[in-house]
Amino acid sequence: MENKTDNACKTGLKKRFTKNAFCLPKGIAGRFGGQLMAIDRVLPAWILGLLEIKSSDAILEIGCGPGVGVELAAAIVEKRIVGVDPSETMLGMARKRNRKAIEAGKVEFLKGTANHLPFNSASFDAAFTINSLHLWSNPVRGLREVKRTLRKGGRIAIGISRFSHASPDKFGDYLIEAGFGDIHAHTHERGTCVAGKSLE
Repeated sequence: MENKTDNACKTGLKKRFTKNAFCLPKGIAGRFGGQLMAIDRVLPAWILGLLEIKSSDAILEIGCGPGVGVELAAAIVEKRIVGVDPSETMLGMARKRNRKAIEAGKVEFLKGTANHLPFNSASFDAAFTINSLHLWSNPVRGLREVKRTLRKGGRIAIGISRFSHASPDKFGDYLIEAGFGDIHAHTHERGTCVAGKSLE
């Protein structure tokens, strides 16, 4: 029979693996998590569709992970696309995936979080984040910072996979508290997306 110490060790290992694979990916577990994240291209494509991305838009993705969302956006946008992520492992995977677009000067990846975005105000036309908001230290503060980087009328989309343990129930409330308007929730067989606009 397993004792409490054995169970605690297993729980601790599971939490550490989950953190290293999905929360703040690093090392072998992080690369494995990134490979899993990159499998689903349907959800980010759907979310980009909801954002009504135009070729002239400048796009920001917060929590870009292995760079699939940026890759899909780069197929639409002719202007600037920036992915931000706190994980060096994810940034490495994203840069490798988007190497040609980076060399063309179209795509850029930076280390950072939503709380401190290194961009001038009104730099982007649209922003999105997928399977990330529940990991932000302060979602409302982060969304206010995202709003600062958006031009008037700029769109935002917060997506989450149906496989995530987190809930999208508060996404709309967070957006309203952060100063966004025209909030709409959308559902898809792959997940949920709550979208809004910077109306000021």
